[in-house]
Amino acid sequence: EGKYLAAYVVSDEKVDIKALNDFIKSKKPPYMVPAVTMQIDKIPLTQNGKVNKRALPKAVAAQSDYEAAANDVERAFCKIFCSILQLDDVGATEDFFSLGGTSILVTLLLIEAEKAGYRVTFQDVFSRPTPRMLAGLFIDETDVAAEPEHYDEIRDYDYSKLQPILDANTLDNFKAGVQQPLGDILLTGATGYLGVHTLHELLERYDGKVYCLLRSKGGYTAERRLKNQLFYYFENTYEDLLNKRLFVIDGDITKPIPKLPVSTVINCAAIVKHFSAGTEIEDVNIGGVSNLINYCLDNNARLIQVSTISTVSMGMSDGEVLEEGRMIGEYDLYFRQSLDNKYVRSKFLAERLILESVAEKGLNAKIMRVGNLAARYSDGEFQINYGTNSAMGRLKIYALLGVCPYEQLDVPMEFSPIDETAKAILILSQTPRECVLFHPYNHNTILSGNVFDEMGKLGLPVRPVERDDFDDEMRKAEEEPVKAKLLTSMLAYQNGSKHVEHIPQHNTYTMQVLYRMSYRWPVTSLDYVAQFINAIKGLGFFEF
Repeated sequence: EGKYLAAYVVSDEKVDIKALNDFIKSKKPPYMVPAVTMQIDKIPLTQNGKVNKRALPKAVAAQSDYEAAANDVERAFCKIFCSILQLDDVGATEDFFSLGGTSILVTLLLIEAEKAGYRVTFQDVFSRPTPRMLAGLFIDETDVAAEPEHYDEIRDYDYSKLQPILDANTLDNFKAGVQQPLGDILLTGATGYLGVHTLHELLERYDGKVYCLLRSKGGYTAERRLKNQLFYYFENTYEDLLNKRLFVIDGDITKPIPKLPVSTVINCAAIVKHFSAGTEIEDVNIGGVSNLINYCLDNNARLIQVSTISTVSMGMSDGEVLEEGRMIGEYDLYFRQSLDNKYVRSKFLAERLILESVAEKGLNAKIMRVGNLAARYSDGEFQINYGTNSAMGRLKIYALLGVCPYEQLDVPMEFSPIDETAKAILILSQTPRECVLFHPYNHNTILSGNVFDEMGKLGLPVRPVERDDFDDEMRKAEEEPVKAKLLTSMLAYQNGSKHVEHIPQHNTYTMQVLYRMSYRWPVTSLDYVAQFINAIKGLGFFEF
């Protein structure tokens, strides 16, 4: 939060900053346009000839950028910005995030905009972060805020060249192909919830060496960070395996990676925030994957990319309809689904980049679209930062409101225990080369109504009501600042006035492969649900 893109320009002549940024806007999406551009005399360098970032002057926007609102709609959004950010005045072209806006404050912006008669979404604010750009949604499609041509980077791509790769992703090719042992592993994101459980599974059930690529952070070395996570989740630092089977490499997937004697790279590293004003999501989730692709090609290694089922389940684009009765499977990539969510879009583009490299460069790779990463099946242990889990966030909102729509009772909920997900991924990673895309999520779902029943037994009652009554309770919560901030995980996925309709998908192919490799997902029992809900309740998660 609070980060933004700054550009420094060196030139013998005075640079027209506005003209430069206008040019960048015509070529790049909004998140790649600098929030601040400054002309300086020279770029400061270190003794090694690298950019000395600490010596760069503080990036400050020129005051001449201020433009007054030109119409009532722009004035309304300027007023909303002032109210939320506690500012006396905001220009029509000033950026919400450069002014101090955060993802949490976007929730308040959505609420205040709706009160003023303007319904906008989370993604609207992130892609159109100024009063003028937001006002353009309600004035005229030909207004200056209209989306430039580069927004067709998804739709204009030639997906036909990837189809042969997806067409070969079949059970017949699994049965006829040659399985690939994991060998020695390079694991990224090993301090994350899935990463540390994948590491544990590798150390407990496999024989190869594991190299963990991690950054030093917060005053802790990479090795200390890894040991802390291993001890937290497993009460074992694996000290006896360090520098024998377990190796810690201080590094980052966005930077050059040292050559290592590995056969497989498993990428669990990702920025999992669903919205961000800067470029960190794209830098890691797309740029980092591009770096790993090149690393695998240069070192003849197999790439296992952990993706998300959200790339094919977040609803259709405006005006688009999925054919009646169709379910999306492991042979689908793009079918005009909604990819507005920044995180989901980045994971989709990473999938596409990998499949393109398989088709054109001979990359040996697999994509694992995981589901809702839930508490450990063995003992109910949940992730340290359970508050960032979107499914848990929605349950918290229902508990906050005390009600849910009747329609929600029959909505299935999927919980993929983290330890079982790690097992499934490593098993699928050994499948033949032709097997490129899997859906390793738990197909044993449970109805939301049953989850609410268990919540009620634990002192978190959720009463079913008619949709209009539920919407009234939502509006009441929006009037209370503390409650309004908690609505983020539900409001983030609304599409204007419409409730998001998730696309039906299946994992039949994945399950048939897993059955043949002697693996089955555990049944999602009421005891399991009650166990982890009670655990996070005891940690204060449901306190408001």
